[in-house]
Amino acid sequence: MILPSVSGGGGSAPPPPTQVTVPQSGGALGVAWQRGNALTLFPTRFPPLDRSAGGGAAGSSGGQTQPLTLVSWERSLFEPVFRKLINESAQIFIQLQRGVAPGCRDVGRDFYLQISRQYRSVIRDCQELLDGAGADPNTMAVDGTGDTPSVAQSELLYKLELIWNLVEVLVIETRPVSKNGIILPQLVQWCCLHFPEADQKARHVLTENPEQPEMHAHFWDALLLFLIQGRTEQAQKLLRLHSDFGNTEAFGSLDELIRKMPRYSPQLMMSSVDFDFRFKHWQKEVRSRLDEGDFASSHELHRLALVLSGSEEALSEMADKCETWYQWMIGKLLFTQPDVKSYDLSYHAQQAINKFGGLSGMTSLDSILLAVMESDIAQVINELSSTLDNHWFPAHLLDLLYHTDPSAFETNPEDAIAAANACGSLREYLILEYGTCLMSHRSLWQVGALYMDHCPTQGKYRLELLLERIPLDTETKANKIMAMANERGMYSIVGSTCRVMGMQALREKRIGSAMAWALRSQDAQFTTFLADQLLLQYCEEGSFTSADLLDHLGSSMVLSDRLTFLAKYREFHRLCSEEQDFKAAASLLHSLMWSRMAPKYFWVTLLIDALPFVSCQDEVLLSSEQTYELLHCLQEISKDESLPKKQKLLLEEHEPQIRLELSRNLAIALMEEGDEQAITLAR
Repeated sequence: MILPSVSGGGGSAPPPPTQVTVPQSGGALGVAWQRGNALTLFPTRFPPLDRSAGGGAAGSSGGQTQPLTLVSWERSLFEPVFRKLINESAQIFIQLQRGVAPGCRDVGRDFYLQISRQYRSVIRDCQELLDGAGADPNTMAVDGTGDTPSVAQSELLYKLELIWNLVEVLVIETRPVSKNGIILPQLVQWCCLHFPEADQKARHVLTENPEQPEMHAHFWDALLLFLIQGRTEQAQKLLRLHSDFGNTEAFGSLDELIRKMPRYSPQLMMSSVDFDFRFKHWQKEVRSRLDEGDFASSHELHRLALVLSGSEEALSEMADKCETWYQWMIGKLLFTQPDVKSYDLSYHAQQAINKFGGLSGMTSLDSILLAVMESDIAQVINELSSTLDNHWFPAHLLDLLYHTDPSAFETNPEDAIAAANACGSLREYLILEYGTCLMSHRSLWQVGALYMDHCPTQGKYRLELLLERIPLDTETKANKIMAMANERGMYSIVGSTCRVMGMQALREKRIGSAMAWALRSQDAQFTTFLADQLLLQYCEEGSFTSADLLDHLGSSMVLSDRLTFLAKYREFHRLCSEEQDFKAAASLLHSLMWSRMAPKYFWVTLLIDALPFVSCQDEVLLSSEQTYELLHCLQEISKDESLPKKQKLLLEEHEPQIRLELSRNLAIALMEEGDEQAITLAR
C-alpha cells in the first residue's frame, strides 16, 4: 500500500522481478491491457508477420503456444483485510456528502471533527486487525527483517493515522478553536497519543523494580519523557516513588515546580498575554532555585530542572531520548515557546530537522509532516499520491479538507477563490481515480460507483464508461448494473447490458430468456432479431420453447413488427388448441399473411398451417376472397429465389397439395357464396 521509503526503510521486500523470454531473432515484448491495474506480457516478433503472406497471426512464433505473464500493481487495497476499511470509509464519505449537500442545515466545525475522527477510528480498527494477523505464528515472514506483510501494513496504517491526526489538529481543529493561535496543547496531545514510550518505560520500571524503582535504568528516562509530553501528573507520581522523596528537599522542590507549571487551555478563557506572563514568572522561579543550588545534590534532578527552565543545552541533550525530530520539537517548544503560533511551526520544524541530520536523512513521512506544519496542503497531497500505491488516503483527506476549508489549499489568502477551485479540481481527480480503482474489482464496483456520484464534472461520464466494462458474469450482477444505471438516467447502459445478456442467453440456446432481456432493453432491432430466431427455432422443432413469455407480452408486442407477428401467431395456436375457434383462427392466419406482417421465409409454414382449414369438409372457414389472396401469396412465394434452402424443399413437397386444397376451397366458397346471394335476392 505504500513504498518502503515512507517508513524509513521498513516494510516488506519487493517480490523478485518476473522474467519473460523474448525470441532473439526479431524478438519483442508484447503488452496487452487487462482490467484494472494489470498488464499481460508475452514474447512476440517485430515487425509483426504479414498475414497476407501466409505468415500467420501477428505475434505468433512458429505456431507454438507462448506463455502469458500477468503483471499487476496497486493491488494491496484489494486484500481481504482492507475490506472493512473500504466499506466503512465509504459510509463515512457518504455521511459527509449528505451533511454538506445544498439544502441541508449548516454544519459546524464539530461535524467535520466528528467525520475526521471516524476516519481515524476506521484506520485504527484496520491496524488492530493487521496486528492480530501479524501475531499469527502461521504467518510467514517475507523479508530479511522477519516482518510479515501484516506487520508492514500495520506500520503503514499507524503512520497514516499519525498524518491524519496532525492535519486534524492543525487544519480542522486548531484554526477556529484557538482564537489566540496557540496550538501547542493540541500538538502535545498528538505527541502523547502516538509516542507511548514513556508509559512503556514506566511500566517496566514498576514491574521489574517495584521496591526501588529509581534503580531501574529507565526510571529517569521515563520521568523526562513524561515532562516533555506535558504529562505533569504522571511525572509527579513517578517522582514520588523515589526512595529519597520526602527525605530530601530537592525532590519536594522539583515536585512543587512541576505542580505549579502553567498550562494553557482555551476553555479557561485565558489570554495569550496572561499565559505568557504566568509561564515566564514560573520559569524565573525555576532558574532562581537552580541558582540557589536546590538541586545540586542530584545530577538527575538538576538535569530535569534545567529542562523545566528552558535551558538550550539541556533541551539539546534531550534529543537523544526522543524517537523523532517532531517529538523533540514539541517537547522543546513546551519549555521555550509554549505560546507558539501555527505560522511559526515551519521555522521550528526546520531547526528540529537540522538537529536530527538535516534534509538528507528525511523519509517520506518526515516530508509529509513537515508540509503539514508548513500548511502546504498541496504538497501534502502530492507527497501522499506519489508515495502511496492507491488514492484511498489522499482522496478522503482532501475531500474532508475541501468541505472544511477550501482556502486551506493555498497559503496566499488573497487568492482564496482560485485556491478553492484548484482544491475542488484535485479533489474530484483523486476521487475519480480511487473510484476507478474500486470499479476494477469484481465485488467492490458498487462502492466505487458511490464515489463517482459526488464528482460533479466528470463523475457521471466516467461511471457510464466503467459500467460498460464490468464483466457480466451473472444475471444478478446484470440486474444490479441496470438498477444503478436506471437510478442515474444512464439508459444506454441499460440497453447495452440487456443486449449483452440476451446474446449470452442466445449462445446458450436459451432463446426465451434472450427475448426477455431484449424486451427489457426496449431495442426494436434486437427484439426483431430474436423474434426471427424464435421463428427459425419453430421451423426446426415445430413448437415454441417460450410459450409463457409469448402469452404475456402485453403492450410489449408493439416494440417491433416481427414481435407483433410472433404474438399473433402464438394467439393463432391458442385459438386452435385451447379455444378451438377454427373460424377465428383461419381468419387470423389469413390476416397474418395478407398484411405482410409475417416474414416471407415463414410463409411456407403458414400455408401448411392453412391446409386443415381449406380441406375442412364440414364448413367453409375461409371465404373466396381470402382463399384467392392465399393463392396469390402461394404464387408469390413459389417465385421467390431468396427463400432458405430448407423452406424451398418444404414448399416443393407441399405446394401441389396446398394449391389443390386452396383451389377446391375456392370453388366451394364461391358456390356457397353464390347460393347465399341467390337466397338473398329471392327474399
